[in-house]
Amino acid sequence: MTMQTSQSQHAVFFRLNSGDALPDALVARLREAGIATGTLRAHGVLEHVELRTFQSQTRTFGSSRSIAGAVHAITIDGTIGLSEGAPQVVLRAVLSRETDAGVETLSGVIASARVVALEVIANSALDLALPLVHDARAGLPMLANGTSTSTSAAAPAPAPLPARDESPRPAPAAASGGWADAVATSNAQPPLKPLGSQNLPAKPPARPVSAEAYDGDQIFPEPGDMVQHFAFGNCEVLRSDGDRLHLKVGKDGRIREIALEMLKVTLLGDDANARPRHFKLDRRL
Repeated sequence: MTMQTSQSQHAVFFRLNSGDALPDALVARLREAGIATGTLRAHGVLEHVELRTFQSQTRTFGSSRSIAGAVHAITIDGTIGLSEGAPQVVLRAVLSRETDAGVETLSGVIASARVVALEVIANSALDLALPLVHDARAGLPMLANGTSTSTSAAAPAPAPLPARDESPRPAPAAASGGWADAVATSNAQPPLKPLGSQNLPAKPPARPVSAEAYDGDQIFPEPGDMVQHFAFGNCEVLRSDGDRLHLKVGKDGRIREIALEMLKVTLLGDDANARPRHFKLDRRL
């Protein structure tokens, strides 16, 4: 194992604009700041999130899951490295939101998302430029082990932050190889596979609504069906987003949004083709 040690650290603080697309906007800011290797932490609110989770059986990331509405990004972290000569980062996230069934926590790798508000702290190793490659044994993007890396004295200097002291900042000591060697190494590695489409929809994508099996032997409720919710009582299904329902509560006419993954869905009656159908929604144990 080759250990790389940085002797020069630099922290960059910034916020992304509302409406920016992840990860493209973030990568653009990292490149603007001249960050080739480092770590990243972020916090804020995202919407239209496409999340992928690791599958232990295949050691790959599964298909992306669309998260409807806005979510609180409790923490986002990543390791910054070079791929095809440009900085790249894989965004590992823990997300949270309040639902009618309680607090829902989600985690995985962000394939794409739109920013509502996001603050970022990027810690750059100014004297390192390490390639970020796909580890075939683990199935994860990681910094290359034992590859040609060196100081990044030739890297673009990070934009100076406003300060009272306007004197020029000293540049790190020059060394042979550096950025050019790291770029050559990253170009020699297979490029990181994109985790998802960067063309974000105007609204969260919805799965086609159909009377197909849900969670094995359960039938999926459709608009017009009636449900008996354990807390809200009798409700009419107004809209379905595949894994979420929008209900009109019979007792007060209020509209509620619920996540079906938190509930046990039971079809009442034997005729699945009857209209409207009736379902019972209980807490999932």
